[in-house]
Amino acid sequence: MNPDTVRKIHDSVYLFPRETRRRFAAPKLNAFALLLVHLELALYAIYMIIRVSLKRDLSDAASKSLEIKNQRRVTMKKSFGAKTLIFPTPAWCVGSFDTAGNPNIMTIAWGGICCSQPPCVTISLRKATYTYGNIMERQAYTVNVPSEKYVKETDYFGMASGKNVDKFKKSGLTPVKSDYVDAPYVKEFPMVLECKVIHHYEIGLHTHFVGEIMDVKIEDEMLTDAGKPDIEKIRPIVFSPEAQKYHGIGECIGKAFEIGKKL
Repeated sequence: MNPDTVRKIHDSVYLFPRETRRRFAAPKLNAFALLLVHLELALYAIYMIIRVSLKRDLSDAASKSLEIKNQRRVTMKKSFGAKTLIFPTPAWCVGSFDTAGNPNIMTIAWGGICCSQPPCVTISLRKATYTYGNIMERQAYTVNVPSEKYVKETDYFGMASGKNVDKFKKSGLTPVKSDYVDAPYVKEFPMVLECKVIHHYEIGLHTHFVGEIMDVKIEDEMLTDAGKPDIEKIRPIVFSPEAQKYHGIGECIGKAFEIGKKL
């Protein structure tokens, strides 16, 4: 190593005292001086390695700490497996006539609108239900939307079987023959859909009925001033399947196809 290189090294390395560095700056360096230079460089290299390593460790620790904090902020989701669990589900009462022409009513939760043109609504029933045989025979049903004040009757319609009891008579409610389909509806319920079966599919335990909506009937007092159905007047019942509880509706939280424009 030539003297100029040694001097440049000592200009940037300050591990040894000034007197030692001054001696290294002499034109001629003995073997001991060169040994000290190499020793100083080695110590400096070790120092830099330790410094970089510590800095990296501190950085990793900080990143892990931030990651843990972020994980705590995220709400964890529990898996419930494959099951019929979703919110909300309706509490609808399905009306039908049996083979003898007797009116029957049962409560279902598996149902919903499935097509807009033609307007259709679906319901899903087990073959074991009395209503299943009635609908297969008559190819028609009604969907009756009960209000909150009829929650007891709604629950009863889902527990009792029309094979054994006249549920209309037991509840004191009134069956009315539909105008457009061969099925009865509940006079006291504020909203009724008259449906003609156009498809049915055996999925598994349940059979899926698709009914074309032939008419929708709503009581006048359940309408807005503009003549539209008012959900806050109808007060439909919502079913919670996992907890097996009935709920009412809440307040309006926004106007559809309008509130999203505020994003």
